[in-house]
Amino acid sequence: MKFLHISDLHLGKQLAEYSLLEDQRYILRQILDIVADRQPDAVVVAGDLYDKPVPPAEAVTVLDWFITSLTEMGVALLMISGNHDSPERLDFGSGLFEEKGVYLVGQFNGAPKKVTLGKPDDQADFYLLPFIRPGNVRPFYPDEEIKSYDDAMRCVMKNLTLSKEIPSVLVAHQFVTAGGVSPERSESEVISLGGTDNVDVSNFISFQYVALGHIHRPQRLTRDSVRYAGSPLKYSFSEAEYDKSVVMVTLNGMEEPSIELIPLVPMRDLRRIRGPLDKLLSDEVAAASNREDYLHVTLTDTEPVADPLYRLRQVYPNIMRLSFSSSLEEEEVEIAACEEVEHRTPPQLFAEFYNQMQGEPLSEEDGKLVLRLMEKVWGHLEQPAQDDSQKIGEGGSEDETD
Repeated sequence: MKFLHISDLHLGKQLAEYSLLEDQRYILRQILDIVADRQPDAVVVAGDLYDKPVPPAEAVTVLDWFITSLTEMGVALLMISGNHDSPERLDFGSGLFEEKGVYLVGQFNGAPKKVTLGKPDDQADFYLLPFIRPGNVRPFYPDEEIKSYDDAMRCVMKNLTLSKEIPSVLVAHQFVTAGGVSPERSESEVISLGGTDNVDVSNFISFQYVALGHIHRPQRLTRDSVRYAGSPLKYSFSEAEYDKSVVMVTLNGMEEPSIELIPLVPMRDLRRIRGPLDKLLSDEVAAASNREDYLHVTLTDTEPVADPLYRLRQVYPNIMRLSFSSSLEEEEVEIAACEEVEHRTPPQLFAEFYNQMQGEPLSEEDGKLVLRLMEKVWGHLEQPAQDDSQKIGEGGSEDETD
């Protein structure tokens, strides 16, 4: 039998105040087309169906459409909750869903849910294990010493008895390491400091395939059959160079399964572009790729340029981030998109502009002079709360995260 492994949909996610729901529906439509073409026996979703525990109604509608479409194709669907999901909410109606071939596990109830699929001569056992923390596992095993995530996983795994005749597939959503070596991560994942939430890949040695979620870059761990499917879309600029895909798994009894990565093509890519303003605005550069892509633009002009964000957005409407490459220092100084600029005062914006152009902070004395001139021209300037902004003369801007 064969199945499609996907994960980390993060439906309802916003990036730099842009809603990605249209892009998510587009990529799910592409996954449905893959299912229709390749006709797998099942689709496995390894957690983080939503981006937030209480998703917006529009995100729930998209997931409902995706589930309904798969059931109409007669394909079994197996899903677990991730660390972004609300386990209790996902469990709602799960008993009724099973009648339609939809197996959804939100809460951990002491052991992974076992689902056997396939024909008598071509079956597999799927073990659905939602995201677990030590606190989720301790109540079910009061005699065990469970201090870490790895302790919790080892306790759950040692209490499983796997078939010796048909293949076993684990579906899990955890931060899995191999002998202390971490998988390649991106900025869009939530990982505990110091790797305290990691579990070792040795926990899963008895499974023929391990369908993992949580890490957004597609990759294998120690062997091809222990794999992160990755998110179907790029959710931070640290993923700009990644290729996204889904995993088609063909089970070969108790032997190693066959793995095929099927590429995904987004409606709008997430890209970085770099160069002087005039070159980036040229027809030659703009026509070389999709102008609608989500962009991080870095300008390398040595002289000040007027209204760069406004001019760039006439050609590239979906700029999420604009940076300047300082000619005086070998570093990039980022400025916020216009949505964040609106929350800063004119003195702060001038201090940031000065720092970008001169490569050094505006002095306190010059900052006071600028403030006096602005008040003379515009009258009294309203000052924001101290903890929400920086003083003029200190330079720089608030950290921007994905």
